[in-house]
Amino acid sequence: MSVESVLQHVSSSCQLDVIAFTDHDQIGGALDAFRRSCEPGYIGPSVVVGIETTTKCLRHVVGLFFRPPFPEVPFPKFEALARTVSRIAGFGGIVVVPHPMSMLVPSLHEEDIDRIISSAVGPHVVGIEVASGVIGGRRNASDIRAKNSSRWRLAEIGASDAHHLPQVGTAFTWFPGTTIADLEAALLSRRTKAVWGDTVTIPIAAHFRQVWRAWAVSPFRGRTWSTLTELDPRG
Repeated sequence: MSVESVLQHVSSSCQLDVIAFTDHDQIGGALDAFRRSCEPGYIGPSVVVGIETTTKCLRHVVGLFFRPPFPEVPFPKFEALARTVSRIAGFGGIVVVPHPMSMLVPSLHEEDIDRIISSAVGPHVVGIEVASGVIGGRRNASDIRAKNSSRWRLAEIGASDAHHLPQVGTAFTWFPGTTIADLEAALLSRRTKAVWGDTVTIPIAAHFRQVWRAWAVSPFRGRTWSTLTELDPRG
């Protein structure tokens, strides 16, 4: 998916006020999307600059809300989770746990989340994907929501983890307001809600290719497919 095709799709087919670009281990796509959103005549959703970084033991973590001066290169791969969290915070970002406890894509497990939120960098870990469009995400949603409510108390995120245009908007985040600033404030004050959108059918072969890329390809190359986080204040 190109940045241009994603922005055209969400502008014409999705009712989203904010969208975050969080490519795997690269920042160029998010920066391109942000620049396009600032051009005269742009009518699509506001763009949050983010990145999904592969940490030690192939654990993924998402950084959001980078501001100028933006990171110009991706964060180093395979570093300790706490180090990556510190890097994200150093650029003014906040940390979101993507597709937690998934067995099909590289994810943080319960003990990883317990450890990081109780560590010195824990305050920078703000959100967790409760509704995640990742393969098998719907099956895990109730368990994640329960554990987050009783133990972690992070802001709820809904994210499509879209690797195909039809998936955009299949999960999104409700928040009071319409702007990026409204969204960030809602996350920090834990006033967001993870919401499921419409279900779409993606060919099983495409899902298998996604799993293969997630484990064997994306972490070990410089350019990878995009993953998107939808953030929608409807409701």
